[in-house]
Amino acid sequence: MIMALTPIDIQNKEFRKGVRGYNTEEVNKFLESVSKEYEGVYAEIFELRDKVQRLEAELKQYKQLESTLQQTMVLAQQTADDVKQAARHEAELVLKEAEQEKTKRMSEAQKKLNQVNDEIEDLQKRREMIRTQLKSFLLAQLDLAEAFDKDRVS
Repeated sequence: MIMALTPIDIQNKEFRKGVRGYNTEEVNKFLESVSKEYEGVYAEIFELRDKVQRLEAELKQYKQLESTLQQTMVLAQQTADDVKQAARHEAELVLKEAEQEKTKRMSEAQKKLNQVNDEIEDLQKRREMIRTQLKSFLLAQLDLAEAFDKDRVS
């Protein structure tokens, strides 16, 4: 908003002289006083406009900074959420792998236990078979010895 009347306009204003007009010297002093006062107000208005422009520019910078900070905060929150989610997912995978490993080891242990039990059963069967064979052999030897004794006595 530019003022239509400037201090120079006031200083240079000339009035027509009338028959019974105002005292020219008094009017000129008043105009000079008004002009100086108006010049001060005029300068202050320009200073204030300049200050308003600087403050508006500063405000704009602060708003941009605020926007940047808000975006940074949102990004930081999203990153934190992503990291948490990734950690949860990783933990779930580790637990799942541990469960699978446990199941695998339990299965292997059960398989080995079954093999050992089968071996024990086989060894028991072989022992029983050897025992039976040894008993048969010893009985056959005893029968031979008795037959030999009978032949010798007769």
